[in-house]
Amino acid sequence: MNSDKLDRKHYSFTILIALIVLKIGAGAAAACTANFIAPVVKEFGCMVSQFTLMTSIMAVSMSLLYTTAANTLNRFRIGRVMGIAALFQTIGIAMLATYHSIGWFYVSGVIIGSSQAFTGLVATPIVVNMWFKKKTGTVLGIVIAVQQISSVCFGLLTGQLITSFGWRIAYVVLAVVMGITVPFLFILMKSPEEVGCEPFGAGEVVAQDLKAGNNNKWGLTLKEALRKPAFWIAWLTCLMYSYGTGGFTHFASYSTLELGESTNFGAWAGMCMSLGGIVCSLLLGRINDRFGVKAGLIWGAFFCAAGFSIAIISKNSHYLIFAGAFVTGLAYSMYTVQCPLIARSVVGDRNYSGIWAVMMVANSLIGGGLSFTIGLFYDKTGTYRGAFIMCIGMFIAALITGSIAVNMAKQYKDEKRISLQE
Repeated sequence: MNSDKLDRKHYSFTILIALIVLKIGAGAAAACTANFIAPVVKEFGCMVSQFTLMTSIMAVSMSLLYTTAANTLNRFRIGRVMGIAALFQTIGIAMLATYHSIGWFYVSGVIIGSSQAFTGLVATPIVVNMWFKKKTGTVLGIVIAVQQISSVCFGLLTGQLITSFGWRIAYVVLAVVMGITVPFLFILMKSPEEVGCEPFGAGEVVAQDLKAGNNNKWGLTLKEALRKPAFWIAWLTCLMYSYGTGGFTHFASYSTLELGESTNFGAWAGMCMSLGGIVCSLLLGRINDRFGVKAGLIWGAFFCAAGFSIAIISKNSHYLIFAGAFVTGLAYSMYTVQCPLIARSVVGDRNYSGIWAVMMVANSLIGGGLSFTIGLFYDKTGTYRGAFIMCIGMFIAALITGSIAVNMAKQYKDEKRISLQE
C-alpha cells in the first residue's frame, strides 16, 4: 500500500517535470515576436502592424481549436497528442527563419497557434487537474511561473542573438529549444489510466468527500452548466480578468510616452511587472489551495488596485513606477491561474476539461480581441490614468462576481448532497 502511494506520488511529479520542460519551450515560443519587430520590419520594408498581425492569427487559430484540444486530450494518449503538437510548433518556429516576405509569417502563425491549443492555456490546467487532485493550485502556479521566467529569459537572449547573429539565427535557436520538449512529452506525458495509478492526493480527496457525505462524483455537464447562473457569473469573472490583464503590459509605454523616460527605463518597468507576475504565480495557487478561491480573488483585487494606484502617483516621482509595476505584477496571474480554479470550483471535476475549453474560446477571443482598446485611453486622452482605473475596476468587479459564483456553486453542491442522502 505504501509502495503504491510512493509510486503515485513519483509519477505525478514526473508529470510536473514534463510540464516544466514544456513551459520552458513555451517561453521560447512566446519570444517569437517582440524583439523581432524592428529587424524584420526593417529588412522587409513592411509596416509594424503587418508583422504583428501574426500574433493575432496565432491567437485566433489557438482559440478555434480549444474544444477540439480538450476532447482529443481526453480521448487519446496525451503524450502523443502533446508531443505531435509540440513538434508542429517547433516546425512553425523554425520556418520563421526561412521567410523572405511577410505573408509567409502568417502561415507560421496558423501552425504555431493551432499547436499551442494542445499545449497551452487549455491543455495545462487539464493535465494538472488530471494528475493533481490535491495541491492543484500550487502545481498550476509553479508551471505558469516557469513559463513566465522562461519568457523573460528568452526575451533577453533573443535581443542578444539578434544583435550578434541576426534575427534568422535567433529563430533557429528558439526552434531548437522548443524541439527539446518533444521527446519529453512523448516519453513522460501520460494519463493516470496509462500508468495504472491514481492522481496525487486522490485518496485523501475521496476520504474527505466521504466524511462530508459527498459522493465524489459531483460535476456539471456543459448542458447543466449553461442552465446555472453561477456558471455565467464565473464566466463573466474570467472575461473581466482576461480584458483587465491587458493593461498590465503597458508599463513600458506608460514610462516612455507619458512619463517621458527612455526606452531602457520603460524596459526596466516592464521587467519589474514580469518579476511581480512570477511571484504571483508561485504564491497564488498556494493561496487558493490553503485558503480557498475567495482568498485568491481578494489577493488579485488588492494588488491590482495598489499597484496601479502607485503607477498613477508615479507621474510626480517617476522612479515609483518600478514599485508600482512590481506590485501590480503580483496580480498578473489572475487570468492564467485564478480563472481555471474558479471554473473548477463552479463546474466540478467530472467534465471540467471540456467546459473550460469552451470558456477559453470566449476568454481569448473577447478579452484578447479587445485588448487593443486599452491603448485607446492614451490615444484619446493623452494619459493612461483612465486605463489604469479601468483595470482596477475590472479586478474589483471580478472579486464581487467571482465570490457570488463560488457561493452559488457551494449552495448547489450542498443541495445535491442533501438530495443524495435522502
